[in-house]
Amino acid sequence: MTTHVLSGLNAVQQVGNRPDPTLPMPVGEIAGRLGTVLSSASRLCGELAELELLERGSAYGTYRIGRRAIELSGRAAAPFARSVRSALTLVATLTGETACLAAPTAQGMRVVASVESVWPLRAHAKVGESVDDARRAIVRAARLEDTDGPPRALRAESTIGMGVEIAVPVMSPVGECVAVLAARLPVSRAAKVVPRARRVLDEARRLLERTVDDELDRPNIAAGGPLGRDGSPLGLEAALRIVWHLSAGRDSLAGIATGTGLRPDRVRRLLESCGRAGVVRRSKDGARFEASWAVHGWHRAATLPMILEKGRPLVAEAAATTGVCAFITVLNGMHSLTLVEELQSVGEGLSMTPWLGRLAPIIGSDGGPTLASDFEADELRRVLPNRHPPEQVEKFLRRFARAGRDGVLSMKSIDELGIISISAPVRDSSNSVAAAACLVGSTDSIRPRTRELEGVARRLGARVSRLIGAPEDAPGP
Repeated sequence: MTTHVLSGLNAVQQVGNRPDPTLPMPVGEIAGRLGTVLSSASRLCGELAELELLERGSAYGTYRIGRRAIELSGRAAAPFARSVRSALTLVATLTGETACLAAPTAQGMRVVASVESVWPLRAHAKVGESVDDARRAIVRAARLEDTDGPPRALRAESTIGMGVEIAVPVMSPVGECVAVLAARLPVSRAAKVVPRARRVLDEARRLLERTVDDELDRPNIAAGGPLGRDGSPLGLEAALRIVWHLSAGRDSLAGIATGTGLRPDRVRRLLESCGRAGVVRRSKDGARFEASWAVHGWHRAATLPMILEKGRPLVAEAAATTGVCAFITVLNGMHSLTLVEELQSVGEGLSMTPWLGRLAPIIGSDGGPTLASDFEADELRRVLPNRHPPEQVEKFLRRFARAGRDGVLSMKSIDELGIISISAPVRDSSNSVAAAACLVGSTDSIRPRTRELEGVARRLGARVSRLIGAPEDAPGP
């Protein structure tokens, strides 16, 4: 049974640890990666699909990441999500380069969050990317090598090909490396950027470590397993109960047994399998366990593909029923990116410029203040581009405050160009703002219907949120 649990958890990771875990993966490929026969892998994936850790793909014999795995990933990432976004945005905006966070897995380091540079020539870092080259700074920082001082002063740097990587470990108070924060950039910009990146990485690392410190003292108040079946659960279901419980915070073996309703001796055996699979970490003193940061990447990698898949028909419906343009935009550093777009007529002789797939500065973008809702005002002041006039920055910050307070924002174009936009948040499974649902039209068409259209934007944001795994208690319409 221990081998079966280990194989099941590894199968979930083979599907989930990809840049797009929503793409169907043939069971034959899963079998090959697990080193097992096709029939065994097929039965295993069928069992994982019943637990909703995997989901059957549209083609026969294929599987993709399941609803329960996405919820588990977001639940585990939730306490750290705001700090991770702030740290990565700080590094990316103050250096102009790509920032990423990598976590240890049983197979090596893997990128679990990133903010990519907006430069045409840039070093990339995709969520789900495996980092297994021993020469890489991320790998060396995770092993706490290249010591120039105490553990919290560690830094590793590498130049491979045309890319430079600078990495610092994110440490727990007892000296455990829970993740690695890194900046990536082209060699051609290294002389100018690397000194600045070193300073900013150290600052961002401290920001993350404060959150890690705070989480050590947070009590685990998880209520039982996620499935709620009666009787003694089978191996994989029992393991899921344990990881689900730990996704709410650290706990001891006795606390896990109480919270999951499993016998302590069984919990001990299952924790060993979960640890070997790399989804659970044990504290340095061996007394407490927690969900590994490796699982944080599953929901982040799945969120944008799910918005594209599930959000398009809802955006088209909102545009058709209201007669105004509808969009979903996402945040990339201090820029917004239009992910889904449905254009409508804005008046005889007029048209709306398509923005699909284009980046826009967050100041002036339709969903900008809503996209920034998870930041603090002081953080935004630090990272907003300084090319904007002070009065525009202050107007943006006032709108940002309204968006966070009201959960919906109606605003004129920052340049007063006869356009009004209405935006509401789309939340992911960590309850973080993952996107903004926007309705946009001419001032004459929007103003008389503002209250009605605000309701439509709220409902659109809430509906997309539910479809991508937002918690049931996430703010709704």
